[in-house]
Amino acid sequence: MDTSPDAGALDAGAAAAADQPDRPPVSPRPQRGLRAGPLRLRNFRLLIAGQMVSTIGDMFYAVALPWFVLSSGGTPRDLGIVLAAYGIPRAGFVLLGGALSDRLQPRRLMLLADIARALLVGGLAAIVLLDMHTLWILCAIAAPLGAFEGLFIPASMAMLPSIMSDDDLQAGNAINMATIQISTLAGPSVGGLVVAAVRSGIAFVIDAGTFVVSAIALAAMRGKRAPKGATAVAEAAPLEATIVATPEAPAADEPRTFWALLRQSRLLQTGLAVSIVANLAFGGLVEVALPDLAHGPLHAGATGFGLMLSTFGAGALVGTLIGATLGKLPHRAVFALLCGLIQGVLVAVTPFTGGLTGAAITMAAWGLFNSMSNVILITLLQQKLPKALMGRIMGAFGFANFGLYPISVAVGGVVVDRLGPEILFVFTGALLFLAILYGLFQPELRNM
Repeated sequence: MDTSPDAGALDAGAAAAADQPDRPPVSPRPQRGLRAGPLRLRNFRLLIAGQMVSTIGDMFYAVALPWFVLSSGGTPRDLGIVLAAYGIPRAGFVLLGGALSDRLQPRRLMLLADIARALLVGGLAAIVLLDMHTLWILCAIAAPLGAFEGLFIPASMAMLPSIMSDDDLQAGNAINMATIQISTLAGPSVGGLVVAAVRSGIAFVIDAGTFVVSAIALAAMRGKRAPKGATAVAEAAPLEATIVATPEAPAADEPRTFWALLRQSRLLQTGLAVSIVANLAFGGLVEVALPDLAHGPLHAGATGFGLMLSTFGAGALVGTLIGATLGKLPHRAVFALLCGLIQGVLVAVTPFTGGLTGAAITMAAWGLFNSMSNVILITLLQQKLPKALMGRIMGAFGFANFGLYPISVAVGGVVVDRLGPEILFVFTGALLFLAILYGLFQPELRNM
């Protein structure tokens, strides 16, 4: 379907006028693909600019922290302790972040998390530059940093439905994902140059600064998402209003709690089932089986491992951009699930494609279908499920991702050690295929 469940969904022109109430209303025009309305919305431009800068800063941190720990006398065990001190609170606070996002509104929670993380990383930079660090001080900073990241994740995932119309969501999701992918690809290399040229402490200073930039971008947003069916002139917010107004109340026939929604919605059930299966298997696949495949059976070395990751990233970026053009595609859910089935097959055959070149090409195609499926399914979740519960919905998906990661890498390590990497590719591909096949048998999804 190419429309939201309610016939009065706001068109792109009305969304732009509601977002910028000081301008005259824009005449609605049919928009397609990448020419759709998101980039015309001031709030959206601020959001993706802030998140792009912040993601680059995250990549600086990802390079600087392990390099600092290992180059200042720490051991891999010490690094693992610091990373665990960050990762465990991050996973634990994702669900709380979803509930707080619904209560406080996504923008307000994101702003709070950005300010807190700027202060924490700034403190870390000072400690490193003044050479006052110890392992436990690093852990004492890493733990709340991970907690605020956990609060931020579901709010950021619930943000887009609060600032744009349903018609613009698919293109908006694709553009947002593409900017993050570009930042993730470029950030580590730039961060490595900074760490090599100066000190890790300077990289932490830059990371803290990127949180400040993101917070400023969030604070600069104004207006709120116009109610469904409202005209741009009648419902536009005053110039000084913010998008953290009173949360939208659920309709009379909508579930009032997440658990009631989970019992009722096949879309949510299937999405969570696929997410749980995928994340339970993919952590061990990417972090353990893939490098072992490059090191062992493919004899590709670190260069070959990096090549496979790069081709996956390139394919994912192309898939994201293609996904932006598919907003008017009939039966989008079926198309997305078919992309997932193809991805499952590609995952299973990756070790058997004739060496490094075949594996790299397969991973590029794997990234392509993965991103097209993700763009469509995330958009459907945002369009079809209650906005009042969006934070908790995205918190559940965030927990399925980060909460299962430790289990995935631990089990993946045992499996690969005993049976080799190939079996994990086959097993992961089969699990993903079966989970998505279950979705295809759901009439609610087939009709979307």
